[in-house]
Amino acid sequence: KTLMVIVALVVIGLITGGGLFTYYALSAPKISQEDLQGQVASKIYDRDGQLIKSLGGQNRDRMKEEEIPPVLKDAVLAIEDNRFYHHHGVDFIRIMGALVANLKAGSIQQGGSTITQQLVKLSVFSTKFEDQTLERKAQEAWLAIQMEKKLSKDQILTYYLNKLFYSNNVYGAKTAAKVFFGKDLADITLAEAALLAGIPQAPTQYDPYAFPDQAKKRRDLVLQVMLDRQVISQSAYQEAINTPLESSLQPLDDQTL
Repeated sequence: KTLMVIVALVVIGLITGGGLFTYYALSAPKISQEDLQGQVASKIYDRDGQLIKSLGGQNRDRMKEEEIPPVLKDAVLAIEDNRFYHHHGVDFIRIMGALVANLKAGSIQQGGSTITQQLVKLSVFSTKFEDQTLERKAQEAWLAIQMEKKLSKDQILTYYLNKLFYSNNVYGAKTAAKVFFGKDLADITLAEAALLAGIPQAPTQYDPYAFPDQAKKRRDLVLQVMLDRQVISQSAYQEAINTPLESSLQPLDDQTL
């Protein structure tokens, strides 16, 4: 009888949960192309093609799929979603792993959201912690699953990297490489890629100009994860981790911020 009661409760829980998920999913917002792309600033150039000023919007230069350097892709996937190319928008293995880690730590140390779910959040939802309700998470998961049916993995990753905020009114990895390092995205080093992969989790806290020590710790964590996942070699890790943060950073330009 006890077993029957347990089974009945599990079945009732599944039916109730499924019904609630369906209800939330049906009320999920639509995601447009404009939502995925994000705002861009209007730019004024002189007759020689030199940028004079950016007006309004967000300081973002969009990149295309083929512009993502492998070193940045490796860094971002290692720290944010190492099973990105294996799940379908929601990663239940990652969710369970995060749950176990958070229970052991006694606090929220890891998130279970995939890059696709993060893109959904950045496109149509609030990113504030207090807004992460059960309804919002259900809608986020549903929209992520639908997005994976319509877009390729590389398209999703490109949209995601274009949407990210890097502090100092800098949006998108392409813009961040130009503003922070004074170089094209294709030319960034492993250490620079790790920094770019680490900042978006907490852009204010990991602002490399305001809080260089915290930014370096985050960068080094990304490098450690890449090493642990055997994405980079020990020698590459050692060289990158010994690279001073300030050796790459360029002074912020008031004309572009």
